Amino acid sequence: MKTKKLLLGCLVLALLISPATWAQDEPQSPQKSILESVIELVVENNPILQSQRDFIQEIEEMPEPGAGFIDLETLGVGRETEAAGIRTPLISMTQLEEIRDKMLQRKETLEKARQAYESLKKTLLTELFTHHIDLSKLRNKEKSLNQLETFLRNRAESLSQQVKAGLEAPRTLFDLTERIMSTSMEVENTTEERRILKLQLAITMGGKKWEELLSLLDELG
Repeated sequence: MKTKKLLLGCLVLALLISPATWAQDEPQSPQKSILESVIELVVENNPILQSQRDFIQEIEEMPEPGAGFIDLETLGVGRETEAAGIRTPLISMTQLEEIRDKMLQRKETLEKARQAYESLKKTLLTELFTHHIDLSKLRNKEKSLNQLETFLRNRAESLSQQVKAGLEAPRTLFDLTERIMSTSMEVENTTEERRILKLQLAITMGGKKWEELLSLLDELG
């Protein structure tokens, strides 16, 4: 009796637990990082890789040499003629060798095409990672220049008060102002260099989805 009551209590408790609680305990698949999304988009949409994939598919869809009119599994077995005990070959040895050579050529061509695809993909991703590093360096450079410009402008305000009070020579303020202008120009050049590099990367690697790739690159910073 006590056992039945215990089982009934457990059942009620299980029904009272919210399904949302169970969902929280279920492992969630990790979301892709922005960089992983960039890599995936480039591999799927890059025109060079797509062209190579089309070439591989074209080879794979080509019929086997001799297919359609010859059973490749029974090549050279022959067939019985109406004359008892006499067998004539389905195909000559010369034709058989030609078909086998073509089969080997097709296999080799397909293997080379797949190797070329992997090589192209490796080269493309290496170039992508190189540009990603370049963009990161430019971003860090831009950040440092902005910090330097802010520091110099704050310094200029303080120095301006000192010049008015006769504590510093005007030439000192002029030199500092000139440096601020030079730093500001360098910030603009770095920003423009980053913008152009991202645009170039998106157009050359993103294919028809270059705008989506550009948006992802902007998210990367």
